[in-house]
Amino acid sequence: MSEGEGTLVDKSESSSFEDLAAAAAQEIEEAKLAEAAAAKDKTDTDETKTDEWQDVLGSGALLKKILKVGEESNGLRPHRSDICRISYEVKIKDTNHVVEKRDHVKIYLGDNEILQGLDLAVTMMYKGEECILQMAPRFGYGETGLKPGESLGLIGEIDGPKYDGPVIDADTWLEARVELHDCAEEPEHETLPIAERMETGIRRRARGNWWYGRGEPTLAVQLYRRALDVLDEADGGITTPTASGEMPPTSDELQALLEERLRVHNNMAAAQLKAGAYEAALQAVTRVLTCQPKNAKALYRKSRILSSMGRNSEALEAARAAAAAAPEDPGPARNSSDVNKGPHENDPWNESWLNECLAPTNLRALRLIRNLAEPRLVHFEMFVWGSILLSFLMGVASVLVYRYKIQAH
Repeated sequence: MSEGEGTLVDKSESSSFEDLAAAAAQEIEEAKLAEAAAAKDKTDTDETKTDEWQDVLGSGALLKKILKVGEESNGLRPHRSDICRISYEVKIKDTNHVVEKRDHVKIYLGDNEILQGLDLAVTMMYKGEECILQMAPRFGYGETGLKPGESLGLIGEIDGPKYDGPVIDADTWLEARVELHDCAEEPEHETLPIAERMETGIRRRARGNWWYGRGEPTLAVQLYRRALDVLDEADGGITTPTASGEMPPTSDELQALLEERLRVHNNMAAAQLKAGAYEAALQAVTRVLTCQPKNAKALYRKSRILSSMGRNSEALEAARAAAAAAPEDPGPARNSSDVNKGPHENDPWNESWLNECLAPTNLRALRLIRNLAEPRLVHFEMFVWGSILLSFLMGVASVLVYRYKIQAH
C-alpha cells in the first residue's frame, strides 16, 4: 500500500477522531465569537478592563483576568496550528504549589501540547497579553489527576521532570499565569529541513504517549496524526533541496524518517485499539507490517486487534508470527511500554497486562495463542462430555424399557 493510499484510508476509516478534533475546534471558534459579541456590547471600548474576571466559555469552567493588555490594534489572534511562544506558570488554586512552569516555550496551538485550558485561552489572547486563568479540572488534569512522581509530559522534553507536589485530584482547580510573546503561521512542512521535521515529529509522538498513558487515547491519536503530517514523505520536502538551500538528505536520514513514521503508526494503532477503533488500528498496524513484515511488536498488536474484532483464526496466525519473529529477544516487548505507561484500574491495559508486556515477545504471543485456542478446547470437552451423558441416558432408558416389558408379561 502506498503512503498516499494509506492516508486516504486512514482518514476515511478514522472519521470519528477527526469529528472529535473538529468539535474541539468548533468549541474554540464559538468561544471566540461569544467573546467578540460581549466585547461589542461594552460601552468602554477604548480600553480593556483588567480588574474583572471574564467567563471565557459562559459555563464558569474557565475564567480569565487580563493583567497586561496586548496588541489589540490589529485585531489578530493566533489560530489553530500557529506556532506560539508563551511563558506560563500553573499552580493549584488558592495555594503556592507550582505544578509546572515554562519560559518562552514554543507550542503548536491546538495540538494539546499544553493543558487544554491553556491551549484554549491562548487562542483568545493578543500578542504581548498577559493574564491569569482559573481552570476547572476538565481543563487541567481531568478525572485522572496527577500524583507525585508522575510525568508532567512537558513538550520538547521526552525525559522531562516528574511532579513533586501534593496530589491533584479529579476535583482540583488550577490557576495559571500566561503570557503570549509571539505567534506565527506554521510553515509548510515541505520547506522545513529534515532535522526539524524529525524533531517536531518526535515531540508530537512523545506528547501523544503522555496522553495515552493518562487514558486519553483520542488526544493521543490527534498528536500522532499531527506527527505523521510532518513526517510524511511528500514531494518536494524530503527528496529535493529545501527552501533554505540545503542539500537533499542522505539515505540514512530517509531511513531514520521512515523508522520514526512507522513508530508513530505503531503507537497510533495501540491508541486506536484502546479507543475501540479496530478498523483504524488495523490500518495503522498494516502500514508498519508493509514495510517491516517481521516487526514483532506490530504483529503482536495486530493479533490483539484481530482478536478484539472476533477474527480469532487470523489473530492466531499473527500471534504465531510474532512468536517466530522474536523467539528469544525481549527487546521489542520492552519497547512496547513507551506508550503503555500509566495504566489505570479497570483498564484492559492495566498492570497485569503491562507485566505481560515486559515478558519476551514470544511468551506473550504464545499466551495469546493459548487464549485463542482455549475456546476450541472448551467446545471439544463439552462435546465429549455431552456424548458420554447422552450414552448414559440412552442406557438408562433401555434398562427401564426392558424392565417395563418384563413386568407387563
